[in-house]
Amino acid sequence: RFQQGDYHIDVCINDYLDVFCPHYEDSVPEDKTERYVLYMVNFDGYSSCDHTSKGFKRWECNRPHSPNGPLKFSEKFQLFTPFSLGFEFRPGREYFYI
Repeated sequence: RFQQGDYHIDVCINDYLDVFCPHYEDSVPEDKTERYVLYMVNFDGYSSCDHTSKGFKRWECNRPHSPNGPLKFSEKFQLFTPFSLGFEFRPGREYFYI
């Protein structure tokens, strides 16, 4: 959990980052729930909080009342991926999400 402006984590190749989406009981009205879209962006996109320039959607948290609990997305930091929607990471580089 990120707190007090510390939005930086160090990872190594083959580490995982798990993102849990907001989840609510059925009694919470739709207009009181949160939804998020997370984008991978370059440094400029991160600095300006702008996903439209060189950014792309990684995950969408759009089911706040999911019957099986909160949605969870996992990013594996790997050099090569067999998946068409996977992303390949390089050691020593910085990657940004908004």
